[in-house]
Amino acid sequence: MAVIESTETALLYRAAPGGADISRSDFAYTQILDLLLSGRLVSGAVLQERRLAEMLSISRTPVREALGRLESESLVTRRHGRMLVVTDVSVESYINLLDMRCVLEMECAARATGRFDPQQGQAIADDIAELTKVVEITPAHHWAVDDLVHGAIAEAAGNPLIANAIRDLRRRTHIFNTSRIPHRLLVGASEHLDLLHAVMGNNPERSRRLMGRHLNNVRDAIIDFILGRRRS
Repeated sequence: MAVIESTETALLYRAAPGGADISRSDFAYTQILDLLLSGRLVSGAVLQERRLAEMLSISRTPVREALGRLESESLVTRRHGRMLVVTDVSVESYINLLDMRCVLEMECAARATGRFDPQQGQAIADDIAELTKVVEITPAHHWAVDDLVHGAIAEAAGNPLIANAIRDLRRRTHIFNTSRIPHRLLVGASEHLDLLHAVMGNNPERSRRLMGRHLNNVRDAIIDFILGRRRS
């Protein structure tokens, strides 16, 4: 297992991207996730709370919380009821997840067109505009607005089972937030606004096309991020 030097650990713990303080749990989550995405923790590797806590120079409680988050995102799995191991984190697996999202969300965008509440759409558009004005945007803030867009479109499509499936797929790709692909922030906001205007219109095929383009752009950014980390 890779070791993070104590001085580097202290610096990383004191500040998140943009200079914002982060909790021990968030710090542990970020560091373990980076080890997974970079390939330094390989598929099938056993994750031990004590060893990870020693490596990160923190207590076991935040490590346990971080591992719980990673398990909920299907990045680590349990064997024999207790042992946590690294799930296969491959470019192909994320392509498959995003492909599923693309199929479902493109259809939802088409179905939602003409059924989307204009007042709700305008309120979400205002939230997007406010987000772009914030100097230091936290990943949680960005995710909340991102969730509004995709969640509202999925729900407007009228099938709660599909909406739940999309919610699960989004959770599993949530790790790629703006702290990892920051260049997507403003571009993504523009794409979201175009999407909202489309679903508030009357052209389902345009909504379908814009959702597909948006998710393909997200996919390309994720692939570039993973490959870049593994080359470094």
